Amino acid sequence: MILIAPYTTDAPVYHLPIVTGGLVATNIVIFCLTTLQVALGNIEVESIEWLILQFDTINPLQWISCAFMHADLMHLLGNMLFLWAFGLVVEGKIGNLPFLALYLLMALVGGIIVQLPMFILGNEGGALGATGVIFSLLVIAMLWAPENEMDCFWLVGFRMGTFEVRIISLASAFLMMQLVFLAIGGFSMSSEMLHLIGVAVGLPIGLLMLRQDWVDCEGWDVVSRNAWLQEYNLFCSDKQRIAKSRQKSEHADPIAAALGKRPTPVAMNTAVASSPATAKAEPKAPQPAPKPSVNPLLARLRTKSNAPVVATEPPKPQDHPEFNRLVHLLRQAVDSSSAIIAQQHFLKLEQLKLSNGLSDTLLAAYAKLLASKKMYIEAIRPLTIMAIHGGVQSHQARLRIGQIQWTVQKNRQAATTTLRGIVIPPDARNEANQKVITMRDQLLKQISASQ
Repeated sequence: MILIAPYTTDAPVYHLPIVTGGLVATNIVIFCLTTLQVALGNIEVESIEWLILQFDTINPLQWISCAFMHADLMHLLGNMLFLWAFGLVVEGKIGNLPFLALYLLMALVGGIIVQLPMFILGNEGGALGATGVIFSLLVIAMLWAPENEMDCFWLVGFRMGTFEVRIISLASAFLMMQLVFLAIGGFSMSSEMLHLIGVAVGLPIGLLMLRQDWVDCEGWDVVSRNAWLQEYNLFCSDKQRIAKSRQKSEHADPIAAALGKRPTPVAMNTAVASSPATAKAEPKAPQPAPKPSVNPLLARLRTKSNAPVVATEPPKPQDHPEFNRLVHLLRQAVDSSSAIIAQQHFLKLEQLKLSNGLSDTLLAAYAKLLASKKMYIEAIRPLTIMAIHGGVQSHQARLRIGQIQWTVQKNRQAATTTLRGIVIPPDARNEANQKVITMRDQLLKQISASQ
């Protein structure tokens, strides 16, 4: 016996898989009350046939009930493993009730697509099993989280083991198997045909939900990862295309985009480096800092009462209800060296404008993980936040940014300005800072010599 099945995933789960677990439990209970009772001789098979999708009749109840029926224990076991793994991905992104509605809708549509043509053609027989709707979930997971990995186990005879594989690779392999077996079988109604009908149901639904922004895949879905798909209105709306174009422009100049988000000395220095027009400009005289704007009503009250106006402090990132959870997930991903998962959580923090609340220790660990995976451009943003914080590691962060600008991006001007911005007073030059100065000077000499 040969068996390969997924059992869990590293995809971010923002909703507990309550419905997925409930569906697994429901399938097991129904199996014990129906198929198992037939196998034990307690009931006749005719007493449960009304729950199976019959080809010689039209019964709307069977469109859904057939998805909860299974022929034997192995049929049930295999389906439940796949349902758990792919349900975890889909429910984790859209939530409990939307997932339940989606699951039942795909089961319903799949039942209709199978039963109506078979009845019209006058065929006999039936179909049962959750495999059709599971293949709908499989193709949706492939669309929404192609780069995430599935943990799978394999069983060959009495030997077994585990392995990890990307969702898009696993799904593609199973889809190819269905096509090959269907071609061998002559394209007749079979298990493979039912599986591909499930794919035909799930594919447009998954793409529609992406296009309508009904699901947030944080830029990791198959459309966001493939620019050529974004050219078609079928897959990407005009609104999404504009947003993705803006993200691309930021990625093309990540230093200016990252450091330009906050008006700090670090941002100003690097922004100057990224602009050729300002490269040869003479430094301007320092301008007085603009006065903070004051609400007119408060100004009148201040005039009357001579009381100072107290500015309201902006909310701290730590006060956001999602901050602690996302930081915990980011730290877990960093500790387990899962760069892609860590990046997903970090981008979510960025999206919520909470990344500035991350500690320098976690930011340094995250940047180090990205560098170990040769994701140098992606490491710029956490290093930038460290530089903005101005902590003990800020000079080291600026040094790393300069290294990336020079060695990876080949941007001599930006690297020079970033490195020259590392100014450490003589009284603050401890051993660590002295190493930074030495490396800074070495890099500046290399850059100067390359001209």
